[in-house]
Amino acid sequence: MSTLWTAEHIARVEKPMLTTQPRGGYVMADVQRQLDRVVSLMRAQQPVPAIGTVGLRRARFRDGYTPESVTALFDNIAEWQRQLNIQQETHAAAASDQPTDDSDRLKWSRQQQVWVREITFASTRFGPSYETDQVDDFLDNVLRAMGNGEPLPNIEAASFHMARPGRGGYDAAAVDHFLDQLGRIRPL
Repeated sequence: MSTLWTAEHIARVEKPMLTTQPRGGYVMADVQRQLDRVVSLMRAQQPVPAIGTVGLRRARFRDGYTPESVTALFDNIAEWQRQLNIQQETHAAAASDQPTDDSDRLKWSRQQQVWVREITFASTRFGPSYETDQVDDFLDNVLRAMGNGEPLPNIEAASFHMARPGRGGYDAAAVDHFLDQLGRIRPL
């Protein structure tokens, strides 16, 4: 399923109007990493899953983005995606007058898709953790497959690089547990 992201959408994410604060704001690099991921999906005309602030670190001694401005931008992106989904559903309903062959498409429930979209993992700097970008990319592929009615990517073959010590990443045990659960779900 592709979307119709406009140049204006992409420009507003590439050059966001985020305010800063001296301490306690979100680490700018963390926010930028999330925004880079969103821009890459938009440029590929792919749906953007909901973006949360759970994995964003707070800046203790440096300027950071104000939580309000980051949350507002993430909410705007989610609203744009919702509007694009409505447009696509309207277009699909109009095109449904023509016979289609959906018999080979898998049917993933809305609940299954929401479960994958809203999963959050604790970030840890100490102990085994996976690179966040790699885990996020894998989850994007899972959501894309569900949205397209396709089989899930090979979960047993999923592997992620361990995060460098002190850098932080997603708790490896939590990700592995989620992958075990994901491997057990089946389409309707």
